[in-house]
Amino acid sequence: LVNSIKLQFMLSRILGEKRVYSIFVFLYSGIALGLPCNKVILSICTLLLFALTLLDFNKVAYKEAIIKNKILQVLSIFLFIHLLSFFWSENIVYFLKDFNSKLPLYSLPLVLVLKPLKNRKDIRIVFGIFLLSVTIVSVLNLFLYFGDAINELKDIRNLSFFISHIRFGLMVLFGITICTFWLKTTELKFKIIPFILIIYLLIYTYLAEVFICYIGLITLLIVVLFFQIKNGQAKKIYLGILLLFVIVFSALYFANTKGIIEKNTKPLLSELKTKTVNGNYYEHDLKSNYFLNGNFVYANVCRYEIIKEWEKISKVRINDYNINSHKYYFLVQYMTSKGLVKDSVGFQKLTSSDIKNIENGAINYKKEKLGFFNKIESLQNEFSDPNPNGKTILQRWEYLKAGYSIFIRNWLIGVGSGDIQDEFNTFYEKTNSNLLAENRLRTHNQFATYFISFGILGGIVFILIFAIFTTFFWRKKSLFPILFITIILTSFLSEDTLETQMGVTFFALFFGIFISSQHCFTKKNLYADQ
Repeated sequence: LVNSIKLQFMLSRILGEKRVYSIFVFLYSGIALGLPCNKVILSICTLLLFALTLLDFNKVAYKEAIIKNKILQVLSIFLFIHLLSFFWSENIVYFLKDFNSKLPLYSLPLVLVLKPLKNRKDIRIVFGIFLLSVTIVSVLNLFLYFGDAINELKDIRNLSFFISHIRFGLMVLFGITICTFWLKTTELKFKIIPFILIIYLLIYTYLAEVFICYIGLITLLIVVLFFQIKNGQAKKIYLGILLLFVIVFSALYFANTKGIIEKNTKPLLSELKTKTVNGNYYEHDLKSNYFLNGNFVYANVCRYEIIKEWEKISKVRINDYNINSHKYYFLVQYMTSKGLVKDSVGFQKLTSSDIKNIENGAINYKKEKLGFFNKIESLQNEFSDPNPNGKTILQRWEYLKAGYSIFIRNWLIGVGSGDIQDEFNTFYEKTNSNLLAENRLRTHNQFATYFISFGILGGIVFILIFAIFTTFFWRKKSLFPILFITIILTSFLSEDTLETQMGVTFFALFFGIFISSQHCFTKKNLYADQ
């Protein structure tokens, strides 16, 4: 059809090139605006961008742009592998759903390569709108979270009101990066603004308790320092010092964790109670090392009585007598934190405020610390209890073990993107996993997810995309794109970043800008290194 009309129907011929270009800049800015808060804006802008790219079809220009862009070509190969996996995916419905969620990964970089931002001013507009949106949403998040006077004990994940707190944490990190290069860019004025924003966004990151963002922040600093070192011998010394630091820090961390476990003394079996005042038996699990406020958690527990009492006063289900229920665990831990025996007598000592806290997911009656140190303490406590449910590190370790077993059996072509969740579900069932049904998730590692889905070839092609990207900008001494990809790659280690609309669109938009406007990031005075 396109050939039959001899490519005469181009939007630019009707509206003019400048007006069409302005529309594309507006839509790119719309995506940047909606990233921290609104999926609808993302969907509408992405669809319009793709449609307008087709309407303004220019065979010669499009072909030339694609041929020149090696990164887009490798991404196209990955798209082909993704589509090819349809033929060995049994769950077609899930395949279509998964592919639909991944469309921005392929469409946005393509649109940006075909219709790139042409100058530094327009790129700064998109980046600036994104930074403004992140700042406004973060302020609103803090207001809604700390302004809730009803509940003192709140789940820190509720700090992000619109999207996943992890995805938003990554956006905040990139916001800090944008501000840093704003400070370095001599063309831009009002340097006090990015300076204030950096401090504010760092405080927000501290409070948010997103562990991968703490790791990401440290990684960014390491990359910046390494980037600045010119001498090869100095780089080797720097890497050696860095490795030594990691080893020492890890040793101190685990030594401190062990100290926390050992300083609490488990009760002797002879000291524990046998029956409640109502004649029901207590349960004791002395294999655990879990303490709260100095009290051993899994001793003197009468499951029957506390569940019965709970169901009398709360509408929140505790899943009957299932010991693996989250609310059951919350109840047991919360009562332990108050030094109560876990039976009907102890339950009667809970206040209405205590019940509300437990319903909201609190495990400790004391108001928890905020920020980084609370996260470190909670991670240390994870090693005290062998049950993986509700524990960041232990759950992810279970996911990786499951993912590794699935990959080994399907290493050549993978299971296909349609069957990955089914494969995990089957594995958990066959191995009688300790994970609850709601916690039986996929790898939470983007690299592992694609190796499992598309096999060894698909996984290598996926890594190749980032290898080419990093190598190109490293050789061009352009630090800004390197820091962006550092944030993304760090998130891949513990998250399926590209499995949600917000995550995949966040990556696709800025990845597309970097690979399509390479000339802007390899010259001085944009956000590139000066």
